[in-house]
Amino acid sequence: MKKLLIFKEKSLKWQLLRRMFLLLVCFLVILEIFQYFFLKQYLIRTREQLLESRISNVCHIVDTTNSENTLKKNLFFILKNSIYFNTSASVIDKDGNTLLSFTNNKSSIPDTPPSKVSPDGPKLSPYEYKLILKRQGNLDGYSLIKNKHGDLQITIWRKIGKLNSPSGLIQLSTPFSSVSPLLYKQLYIYILACTLILILSIIIGGSLIKHTLTPLFNITDTLKDITIGDLNKRLPENNNQIEINQLSNAFNTMFSGIESSFNREKQLKKQMQQFVSDASHELRTPLTSIRGFVEVLLMGSYKDEKKLKFALNTILTENNRLTELVNNLLTLTRLDKGIYTEMVKQNMKNIIEEIYPQLKILASNRQLILNIHDNNTYFLGNKNQIKQVIFNIVQNSINYTDPENGIITISLYTENNFLVLKLSDNGVGISEEDLAHIFDRFFRSEVHRSRASGGCGLGLSIAKSIIEGHSGEISAKSTLRHGTSFYIKLKIL
Repeated sequence: MKKLLIFKEKSLKWQLLRRMFLLLVCFLVILEIFQYFFLKQYLIRTREQLLESRISNVCHIVDTTNSENTLKKNLFFILKNSIYFNTSASVIDKDGNTLLSFTNNKSSIPDTPPSKVSPDGPKLSPYEYKLILKRQGNLDGYSLIKNKHGDLQITIWRKIGKLNSPSGLIQLSTPFSSVSPLLYKQLYIYILACTLILILSIIIGGSLIKHTLTPLFNITDTLKDITIGDLNKRLPENNNQIEINQLSNAFNTMFSGIESSFNREKQLKKQMQQFVSDASHELRTPLTSIRGFVEVLLMGSYKDEKKLKFALNTILTENNRLTELVNNLLTLTRLDKGIYTEMVKQNMKNIIEEIYPQLKILASNRQLILNIHDNNTYFLGNKNQIKQVIFNIVQNSINYTDPENGIITISLYTENNFLVLKLSDNGVGISEEDLAHIFDRFFRSEVHRSRASGGCGLGLSIAKSIIEGHSGEISAKSTLRHGTSFYIKLKIL
C-alpha cells in the first residue's frame, strides 16, 4: 500500500518522462519489428535473385542442347559450373522422382555425379513435385522448405522443356541460415543504437520537460506566496503556453473573486461595527436624556408646573426619536433581507401630486417648486416606498436649507429608457469628500453634525435601499454653499 502511494505521488516531471520513455520504447520495438521483417524479406529476395540468375543460365543451356542423351550426361557438370558455394541442386523427372541431387558445401564439388541424394537440399515427395509441374507458367518466386535436418531452405524451381508439357524440374536452394548472421548483426546494432537513444532521450527529455514545466513551477511558487493577507499578487498570464496561460487566467480570476469577497467581507464587518457603534450612540443619547429628566422629576421638580411640562415634552420628543430610529432600523432590516412589498404599475406624476400638500406643510416658508415634464410614463414599483424616498430626501433638504430663503425643486423627466426624478435645493451643500458617504448608515457630514437639524443619518440609506430594490439608481451632486441635487432613475415600462 505504501509503495502504491509513493507511485501515485510521483512528480509530473517523472510521470511525463516515464510515459515518454515507454512511448519511445514501444515506437522503437515496433520499428525494429518492421525493420527486421523488411530486412529479412530483402535478404531472402537477394538470395532468390541470385538463385534465379544461376538457374536461368542452367535453363538456357538445357534449352539449347538438342540431344537428350547428351543432356543427361552433361547435366551434372552444367549444374556444377552454375551454382555457388552453399547451394543445393536437384533434377526431378516428370514423374516426380529425383534423378540428381548434390550440395556445394565444401571448397570443391565431386567430379562425378553423387550416387546418393544430398540431405542438405529440400526433398519433396513425387506427388508434390507433380503438383509443381502442373502449375501454370514458369514457376516464378520462392518457397521456404525444410530439409531432412529441419533447416529452412530458400528454394526455387524451373521447368525443363515446354512450359505446358515439361520433361522435369531443376531445383536450386540455399539455407535460410545464410541470411541469419546479417539479421542478428543488424539486430545487435539496433539494440545498441536504441539503448543510446533511450539514454539520450532521458537526459535531453528530462531537461526539456523541466524547461517546459518551468511556468508551472513558477505558478506553484507564486501560489505558495499568496496568503489571505496578501491577495493582490497575480500569476503571469503570458507563458508562451496556451494551457498554462488558461490555468493562470483561471487562478487570477479566482483570486480576484476571493480578494473582492474578502475585501467586501472586511468592508461589511467594518460597516457592521460602525453600524453597531452608531446605533448604540443614537439610542444612548435619547435614553440618557429621558433618564436625566426622569431623575429630575423624581427629585421633586414635578411640583413646578413649567419644569414638569418642559420635562414631559422633552421625554415625549426623545421617545418619538427612539420610535423613529427603531422604525428606520426595522425598515433597513427588511430591505437588507430583500423583503419588498408588491410592485405594480405606477405613475410618478400622480405620486408626487398626492404627497405635494404634505411636503408643502413640511417646507413651511421655503419655496417648493414642481417642474414636471412627463405625464404618461409608468414604472413598476411600490407607491408607499417611493413616497418614503421622496419624503426622506425632501426632509433632508428642509433640514439643511434656510427656513425663509430655501428653495426645493422637484423635477420629473425622461432620459433614454429611464424615468428621472430630480430633487434639488439651495442649501449648505456637501463637500466632495463627504458626498461619497452620504448613503452610508448614520453618516452625517461635519456641517450636519448638529442634532438641531434632526434625523439620525438613516434616511438616505433607506432611500438608496428602496431604489435599488426597484432595480433603479440613486446619485447625488453637490457644491458647498450652493445646494445639493439628488437623481433617481427608474426603468420605464
